Amino acid sequence: MDLRINIRMGRKRERPQLSIRRGIDLADQGQTNVPAEYTLHNLSDADFTYSVPAVVVAQTILQTLAPRYGYNPDNVSVYNNGYRNPVLSFETAEHILMLYSGQGRQE
Repeated sequence: MDLRINIRMGRKRERPQLSIRRGIDLADQGQTNVPAEYTLHNLSDADFTYSVPAVVVAQTILQTLAPRYGYNPDNVSVYNNGYRNPVLSFETAEHILMLYSGQGRQE
């Protein structure tokens, strides 16, 4: 018998298909055999239609502003590690896009 058990956070959890094989079929009772993680993961990716374009715009904004702070976007490793990554660790691309959309580029 193949148990195929997932180990997460130190606890064993059976996959839904295994529960069905053991005689627990929630679908027969009008319920689902899908773990909550599947739905949560789907919800976490639901904003990709906004977040992906926001990253593209934020990259352009950050490259435009980088010389003010002494960073050359052409020097990729220094720019990414010294400027872009720290900025994006404090501000999301979506927030940068919202600020730029609402206020424009401030001189």
